[in-house]
Parts: sequence; structure tokens; C-alpha cells
Amino acid sequence: MRILLLAPHPFYTNRGTPIAVKHLCEGLAAMNHTVDVLTYHEGEPIDVPGVTLHRIAKPLLVKNVPIGPSWQKLVCDASMALKLRRMIRENCYDLIHAVEESAFLADLSGLPFVFDMDSLMSRQIVEKSKLFWPAAMVVAWLERQALRHCVGVLAVCPAVADIAKKYQPNVQLQPDVAIEGNGPGTLPAVITEAKGLRFMYVGNLETYQGVDLMLEAFAVATKARPDAVLIIVGGTTDRVNYYRRKAAGLGLREQVKFSPSTPVECLGRVLSFADILLSPRIQGNNTPMKLYSYLLSGRPIIATRLATHTQAVTDEHVLLVDPTAAAMAAGMHRLMDSPELRKKLGAAGRELATQCYSLTAFRQRLASFYRRITNENLDNRRDRIHRVIPDGATRRGRPQRRWIG
Repeated sequence: MRILLLAPHPFYTNRGTPIAVKHLCEGLAAMNHTVDVLTYHEGEPIDVPGVTLHRIAKPLLVKNVPIGPSWQKLVCDASMALKLRRMIRENCYDLIHAVEESAFLADLSGLPFVFDMDSLMSRQIVEKSKLFWPAAMVVAWLERQALRHCVGVLAVCPAVADIAKKYQPNVQLQPDVAIEGNGPGTLPAVITEAKGLRFMYVGNLETYQGVDLMLEAFAVATKARPDAVLIIVGGTTDRVNYYRRKAAGLGLREQVKFSPSTPVECLGRVLSFADILLSPRIQGNNTPMKLYSYLLSGRPIIATRLATHTQAVTDEHVLLVDPTAAAMAAGMHRLMDSPELRKKLGAAGRELATQCYSLTAFRQRLASFYRRITNENLDNRRDRIHRVIPDGATRRGRPQRRWIG
């Protein structure tokens, strides 16, 4: 098949959804599909045989598109809509694979499309600010329409899958991949040279990640263990500076270390320098991608007891704590004082990641999903699409295939 993959974000960048989209590109190419990726103007190139990147023109005044809903994304999505229209006119695509809000554009295209749900966008908007609830209601309506009209949904976690199933029967759970990340490269000295009992957090430093909670808990837990250090890997310069000031205000200037982001190919090596890993997320219903790689590392994990984590792990695999500073501090104390529990949780987590969240499992689920939509859903829509685009219809002199077959 020739697939048009819509990636409404900077691509490629070394964070959550773009990493998942890269795995998707590699998986589709391994299935011998030809993939055109339409994405934003920002990001690094990728080298995957059978995959071609197409970027929108740089919109005026848009630079460094942030994570989550923003005016910059609205501008970029409008530019993407115009280029999408041109690409559909000039090329013969069998299917659109639409990630996140690009499903709204795919819904208007007239082509069969897959809705790849990495999150619930309407919920993200409200979590950003309750003042945006009118926009969230509009986005929720668009989500429902896209779910009803798509040929199938790839849902990143059970919470998202449960919502999708209310409107679309063909839903495939497709968790992110546990990344081994043992590639070459020099790691920052702040990671490799840290002494003492090493806690570690890897990821962006947005508010929903619970970094404030983590720092407050660490300040309480380490009063009796001054040899403990917290290594925070990732984050923009502004967010790092903000949390550096907060750590100093909590009396943690020497115990909290900040490291720049490292290539995802080195993630496993980074995690190997930790004694205890932290996932303090306080918002959202999708499982953080880092959790799967945390599990694969074989290191013990402390995570908040919220659906974002509990839909992927249990108390057997992770030390789950209530999302309060006191509860997280108690969890830190418990693991600091129990090397046996650290070893037990680390082994259980690694076994879970190996069995359920490997790259092989990801590609097997993707191949199964594509076989199903090819053999069932799209064939059932052939007659309906025929009525919209009769045989022989062309655009700019090129035959338009509006289904797989």
C-alpha cells in the first residue's frame, strides 16, 4: 500500500509521540508499505527505506513548537491542511494514517483513514486551563466524528481504547515500545560521575509530569540520607532553570543534578546509572512512554498510583504511591532501606517489559491491525466510497484509489 502518514508535531524529535511515530514508520516499512510522512517544518530527518518526509513551509512567527495544545500548533495544523490537500490531489494514496488531531483533517479528505490516538486531546486542553473548556467541547465533538468515520483506531493505552470503543468497534491497543537504548555515545558526566544512592527521572519537565511533587518528596525523604542524589535528565532550558531554582529553595542545590537530554539510542545506558527510577506524573490518562523503558532497565520504579500508570503495571512490578509528597517520600524511604525489594521489583518489571512491550510485540500488533482493516473494514466501505468517487474519476489526470483492494 501507499500510505500517507500525518504527524502533527516537530518530527523527528527525541520525545514521546515523535519516537512512537518513528517506530510506526519503521514498522510500516518492514511490512513493505510505501510511506509518505507529512509533518511540521521543525525536526530532524530520519533514514528509513521506503519512508519519505514532506514538511510544511515554516509559518510566520512560529518557532520551537511546544508540547501540548498551543497557538503554534493551530497555525501549523492549518498549513498542514493546505499541503495535505495538494498531496492528495497529486498522489494516489490507499490510506491515511493520522496521528492525534490530524485525524480531523483526514476525516475531511474522503480517503479511508486510521485514527492513531496517543492521547485524548479534548482532555489535554482542559488540563492546560479550565478556561479553554469551550475549545475542549469542540475538539471532543471532532474526536467523536473521527472515531465514527475512521476504519480503525490504534490506542496507546487502555484508557484511550475504552473511550474509542464507545464510537468505533475496530480498536487495537498499541502501547509504546520499551527501548533498550544501548547505542554508542558519550554520556554527560553528571550522569556517569554521580555518587551515592542515585534516583533518576528522565523526560520533559512540563507541569503534568509531577516534577514539583518529586522534588518536594525528595526533600523530605533525603533528610536522613544526605548521600542520595536525584538526577533529572531532559527538559528545555527555561524549565531546567525554573526547577533548578526550586531545588535550591528546598535546600537541594547539591543533591539535585540536571542533565541535558540524551539520544534515545542511549536511553538504556543512561538508566543503568540509576538505583531507583521515578515516574511522578499527576495528570493525563495515557501511560508515559518512559515507563516501558524504565521497566526494561531492570531498575526499581516509584510511580504515582493513577490510571496513567496502573493500566500498564501493578504493585508486583512497581512501587505505586499516592500522588502526594508525603506518600512519595515514604516510598523513597522504603526503597532506600530495602535492597531486596529493589531487586525484586526490578526483575519483575524487566520480565513484564520483555514479554509485553518489546519492539517485536509492537510490530506484531501493527501487522495484525493492518491485516484486519484491509480484509474487513475497507472492503465493507467499497460501495459507499464508490458512490462518492465513481470509477474513472480523476484529479489532475491521475486515477484516485479511494480504498485498499
